[in-house]
Formats: sequence, C-alpha cells, structure tokens
Amino acid sequence: MSTIKFTPPVVKRDEEVRREEKVPDQDELEGKQIATETVKGNTDAPPPPDLNGLEGGTGSEPVKEVVENKVYTYVEQMPVFPGGNDALLAAIQKNTKYPPLALRNQVEGKVFITFVVGPDGAVSGVTVQKGIGSGCDEAAVAAVKTLPRFTPGKQNGRAVSVSFTVPVTFAIK
Repeated sequence: MSTIKFTPPVVKRDEEVRREEKVPDQDELEGKQIATETVKGNTDAPPPPDLNGLEGGTGSEPVKEVVENKVYTYVEQMPVFPGGNDALLAAIQKNTKYPPLALRNQVEGKVFITFVVGPDGAVSGVTVQKGIGSGCDEAAVAAVKTLPRFTPGKQNGRAVSVSFTVPVTFAIK
C-alpha cells in the first residue's frame, strides 16, 4: 500500500506568485466568436516540387519489398537439415573418406567447414575455416558438398541465405 506524503505549503509574496489563467466555462464561451481574423501561414516554405513527367501508379499493385541478397549468420527461423542437427553431422561423417596420407601420418582432429544454405535450401560456398591438413580439409569439403537440400532459413517470412559452420571429426579407429 502506498502512502501519500504531506507537502508543506510555500509562503511567497504576491509579486512572486504567478497568476494562473482561469479556464472559461462552457456557458461563457457560448455565443462568442472564436477568431476575428485569418492567420497567415508560413510564407518562408520552399515551393512544392515539380511532379510533371513522373509516372503515377495504378493503385492496384502492392508496394514492392526491398530485398537484400546478403548472407545472414542468424535468422528468425534457421535452416533445418532433414532429420535435424544430429542427422547433419552423421551424414557428413558417413560421406567423409579418411585420406590415406592422414592415416599414414596418424593425423587426427577436427576440421571446421563453413558453408551457405541458400534460399532454395541448396548448399554452396563450402570453405575450410580451420583445417588440420594432410588431405583432411579437402575430404571434409567434399563430404559437405554431397549434403542434400535443407529446409531454407527465413527472415521476415521470406527464405534467405544463412551461413553455417560444422565440425568434421577425423579419428583413427
């Protein structure tokens, strides 16, 4: 429960007190003329632009949306691989062929691959973000390029390109 504090009155001289105008009652305003003269507007305003020669719209077409063709890193609705993220990693691992050079040299580790899922769900722009060499980088890129189409990501209700980064693990069994 809130409490209301008492504010003490301030004593001032008559000269220091501002007189507040009293708002007239409805009865006082009845029958009175509101304005006695026409007030002129701003005459310093520039003249309106010349619109001759411009085409007018028909009024039946909707306003066209400005579409940016940029690659997003995160969107309202992210792209979905058929089966989810676990299925995505499993599909990459299944299609990854361990390079003979890496097997001979006992090379193990993770290769981070960046790719773009386009508005049509297709995988493109496959690049190595962080590699381990010995042919593993190329094998990981080849595996990611074989992925099927994703359900595309959406931003503001429209399909857009989204960047993805996935780890590809190379381990000798």
